[in-house]
Amino acid sequence: MKQKGYNVDSQLKKYGLRNMGQIDKLVYTCLILVLVSCQSPNEKIKKVIIKYLPKETTVMIPVTCDNLEYIASVLLQTKTVTDRAFLEHLNKEVNKLKTERQEKSIDIRIKLLIEYESRSDTLCLGEFFDTILNGELVEDNPKLLDLIKSEIY
Repeated sequence: MKQKGYNVDSQLKKYGLRNMGQIDKLVYTCLILVLVSCQSPNEKIKKVIIKYLPKETTVMIPVTCDNLEYIASVLLQTKTVTDRAFLEHLNKEVNKLKTERQEKSIDIRIKLLIEYESRSDTLCLGEFFDTILNGELVEDNPKLLDLIKSEIY
């Protein structure tokens, strides 16, 4: 026996809301994507560990982000930086980096492990040009390179 009364399905159809379940899924999916992609670029840096070679060091084979510690272990110097002013300036310059479209082999002389509260980044630089952030070639930022060099040399 069917009761007469309010028919939800017909009301949804009447107002064009029949596929409300699909709309809910779409809204939730968009919300999740926004939350996941919103890793705050302004997240504060806790500390930076800088591994670097002395100025104008020549090495017989190209040095990469991955092999810096092995190829140049004898010459490699390390410095940990926690100075708030330096870290804020570094964060500002790192956030300006943009992905480079070309691929090329680069010769690394400076490697930074940037530690945030919830993640860490790896930044590698050549002595005068070329920059890699988390394995991705990015456009050079002379201010960033000068900032780092002023801290280590």
